[in-house]
Amino acid sequence: MHNLLLVASSFLAVAHGQSASRAQGPPPSPVVLSTTKSGVLPVLPTGTAFAGVDTLEGAIINPGPVNPGFTGLGGTATAQSNLPAATYRADLPDTMFDPLVGSVIGGSVIAIGTDSGVQFTINLTGLPDQAQYGPFPYHIHSLPVPEDGNCTATLGHLDPTNRGELYMCDASAPETCQVGDLAGKHGGKIMAQDNFTTTFVDPYLSTDPNSNAFFGGLGFVIHTGNTTKLTCANFEVVSKGNGTSGNATSTGNVTLPSATGISEFPGSAANMGISTGVAAVAVLASLFL
Repeated sequence: MHNLLLVASSFLAVAHGQSASRAQGPPPSPVVLSTTKSGVLPVLPTGTAFAGVDTLEGAIINPGPVNPGFTGLGGTATAQSNLPAATYRADLPDTMFDPLVGSVIGGSVIAIGTDSGVQFTINLTGLPDQAQYGPFPYHIHSLPVPEDGNCTATLGHLDPTNRGELYMCDASAPETCQVGDLAGKHGGKIMAQDNFTTTFVDPYLSTDPNSNAFFGGLGFVIHTGNTTKLTCANFEVVSKGNGTSGNATSTGNVTLPSATGISEFPGSAANMGISTGVAAVAVLASLFL
């Protein structure tokens, strides 16, 4: 049994090492996407000949211009109201997913449920060189960041209407944008040098776990101008609040979530990783019985 545990431990260590080695490194090469893909390219354009679009880490590198009135297959996003007065916070790690840009982006995103949507306060420091790597899009993605910090595992943007990324967000009609496209709906890509701060209310995201626009436990991701993922962090619950909320007016005096806290998202990649590890040990054990 002792030898079995040693083998199992070695197996898990190797598996974790392989995963962690991908957590920091250059992005893969661009890939041409010429078939439909939910959340990225749900439908193919029909007005002109279409040979495909370049993607990087699953995202379209150069979306087309704003297409007024364009919506997802599920229509427009639903405005949220009288949300639970819960507070979520995403704290960026002290290492970069892509370490090749010469700086470490620090800071946090605080999100509070209000009676008219979710109030976001974003404070970032250490942005990479704007001329070389910017401007910087930022989004809420559809899956959490796993324990190894692999931002690619967050997949695409939170997109319950299945709009996709072929056309840029029309900020004048935010209900037609991807729900998780924070930059597209609220001021565009970050064009600041070094530091960036902004506050806004997003009417289409939710602190209600029963909503398809709920973002608790999901990943917040910052990209370079060509969509390379730079850094990411999960929205962890700080306070669940009581009932519904009036207007949020302060983000001060919040308690940082525990570093060992479990994501509220039931499909957490971290939880799936734990399950995979247990399953691996079970398989190995069966070989020695």
